[in-house]
Parts: sequence; structure tokens; C-alpha cells
Amino acid sequence: MPVHTIRIEERLWFSSSPLRRQEWLTITADIVSGEPPWPSREPCTLIAGCDDRHLHFAFTGSSRSEDAIVLARPDIAPLVGEYAGLIQKLSGGDLHPTHIEAIDMAKRVVHDAGARRIGALLPDLSPSFQTRRRFFSLVVSLTVDTTQLSPLPAHHHHSKHAR
Repeated sequence: MPVHTIRIEERLWFSSSPLRRQEWLTITADIVSGEPPWPSREPCTLIAGCDDRHLHFAFTGSSRSEDAIVLARPDIAPLVGEYAGLIQKLSGGDLHPTHIEAIDMAKRVVHDAGARRIGALLPDLSPSFQTRRRFFSLVVSLTVDTTQLSPLPAHHHHSKHAR
């Protein structure tokens, strides 16, 4: 299996809460449990991280010369912001069930758009739409601490909602 493990870079990992770390563990396990995210790569570990301007993904244990990918945050920021805003709305509390359903549907639509955008930005990523959706979840969780969006439990990525 090409990318067999995904880790969060140490700086980000150690500066984060246990709840956020648990979210990353869940998302990364979900990604590697499906189709290989980078099927053309040799077995390796992907180390994911971000700073104020970029998301970066380093492939370790790979003999390929192109062992890192860098994405500019502005290339994905509008979709990440919209997705995080919808998560925040869902956790707002006083919503009628039909509003919750509509917001949840909008969240799925944005998640799908995020998967398509990730696919365009990372053409070597698996063509599997499910894998691209999962990778968008990772991008969101790297750039936004979704565990801090509300007093409710952290946002979790369930496969049953994926399309």
C-alpha cells in the first residue's frame, strides 16, 4: 500500500489539544483504510502540516525525488471557510430540524466541492471521490480547529454521509 501512514507534523501536533489530535487520528486512519491515497507512490509515510500561508505534505521513506507537495492556503480557503461556517451553524443550538437538515445538506455539497478542488490541486491523489472527500476533511482539520467551533462535541467525519 503506497501511503500506509499519515502523521501530523510535530510542531502542530504538540501545540494542539487532545481532542484535536483524536480528530486527526480518526481522519488519517480513515484515509489510509480506503483506497491508497497516492497509488503511484512507493510505500511511505505522509507528514501533513500547515502554516499561515501553506499546507504541506511530505512523503518520507519514498525514493522519488519529488517528495513534498505544497498548497497555497488561498487556493482552498474559500471552501474551507464555507465548510467551517456550516459546521458552526449546525452547532448553533436553536435550529429547527428542517434547518438542520438543510445546513447538513449544504455541508455535504461543500464537502463534495472541496473534494473536487483537492482533486484539481493534487492530480496524483487517488481518483476515488471518497478518498478525495477524506483528504478534504484532513485539509479542513489542519487549517481550522473544528473542535473549537462550538461547545458541542467535535465535528466527526462519518462515512455514511459521504457520497
